[in-house]
Amino acid sequence: MPTIQSSIDIAAPPAVVREKFLDFATLPTYHTTFFHSITPLGPLIPPKKIRVEFSATGQKMDAVINENTPEAFTWTGSIPLLFTGTHTFEFSPMENGTRTRFIQREVFGGLFGFLMGGRDWVGFVGKTVRGWEGFNSDFRGWCEGQGGSGL
Repeated sequence: MPTIQSSIDIAAPPAVVREKFLDFATLPTYHTTFFHSITPLGPLIPPKKIRVEFSATGQKMDAVINENTPEAFTWTGSIPLLFTGTHTFEFSPMENGTRTRFIQREVFGGLFGFLMGGRDWVGFVGKTVRGWEGFNSDFRGWCEGQGGSGL
């Protein structure tokens, strides 16, 4: 299955990074260019849902939470049979837990999941990775007390 990934190192412990990540209400204060909003539709536990709104298109997706642990937060969104994406945010400790490698990864499936494969036939992969990199940079600034630049 096609997979894409982006990561950034953050000068804060994983528990701090995860806490800031899960504070979805603050997202608009540090980032607006890829994710417009992320809204829990109940407790952040599987199999509850979360609504994700994307900035560029205004598209909204209700995704199912698959995992919420100290190591990762994962959701799966889909257009049934046509396209499925399982998006994982990992909080990996570095340097004895004083820093975090924040990783975004998505595994694609469904009839049109191949569009997110290595060839990037229609530009989806490059555009998505650039959007994630912008979010990652803004999120790192937020975690390190520097605000975000995607406003």
